[in-house]
Amino acid sequence: MAVAMAAVIALSGGTASAATPAPAPAGPLVCQGPALGCVRDARRTLEGIRDRLGCDHRAPFPAIYVHLERSLEAAVADGEHFDEPSWLAGSLNTGFVNLYLDAYEADRAGRPVPAAWHAAFAAARTADVNAGQDVLLGANAHIQRDMPYVLAALGLTRPQGGTRKPDYDRFQAVLDRAYGPAVQDVAGRYDVIVALADDRWNPIAGLTGRQLFRSWRAQAWEHARQLVDAPDQAARDRVARRIETNAAQWAQLLSAVRLPGYRKVRDDYCRTHTTPEPAPARP
Repeated sequence: MAVAMAAVIALSGGTASAATPAPAPAGPLVCQGPALGCVRDARRTLEGIRDRLGCDHRAPFPAIYVHLERSLEAAVADGEHFDEPSWLAGSLNTGFVNLYLDAYEADRAGRPVPAAWHAAFAAARTADVNAGQDVLLGANAHIQRDMPYVLAALGLTRPQGGTRKPDYDRFQAVLDRAYGPAVQDVAGRYDVIVALADDRWNPIAGLTGRQLFRSWRAQAWEHARQLVDAPDQAARDRVARRIETNAAQWAQLLSAVRLPGYRKVRDDYCRTHTTPEPAPARP
């Protein structure tokens, strides 16, 4: 796993270095045991970040990430079928979470981060955007920018042969189950306007959100395939520039709508609605 993580960090940093210096060091998560334990470690780490951030506008993204990890944790614990659970819930999930942790810690330390992450953190820090935009900005940077590098570094085929795409696609069901509870949680904690995307009463909004994430994940796989198939470093660098540019352009689009004075509305709402979540019993 340590070798795989070194490959993830080297690939995500080296290919993007022409545009943006890579954040360092690698994230703190190391998956050395059963996949279920790795997912639990990731979930607890994200819960810690969410709770420490409080009403900071960076908090909605780790908040929804916690729900994703809970959904994956339940799927693994229930024995949901994956061809290679040690890759999906172990190496891939850990490597993916670590790239978010790297960006988060680099930004906190004042180090450069990729353009899509810079836009997400800058909006959270200063912009009059809603919490749904903060979530989408983080998801865009993480899925469209980070995911291709993790996939390419870990490999798109299984050691014994055969594509890993079916497991990657099956993971969409894990995301879909997390969507509703995540939206409800963000609306309850941080910003009531996010309830407009609550699929309990507005199925069109829920469908649209899921479709967006599906399209981003499909693009991430395609970009990873292009990285893997690149015949030389120059070709790999061209793919990396497409990845960075695509995610940065989406970030500009997602942060374009502003509502003057809305930061105070969100802050007042959060202060009266957010309380620390009780820590779950440790298994």
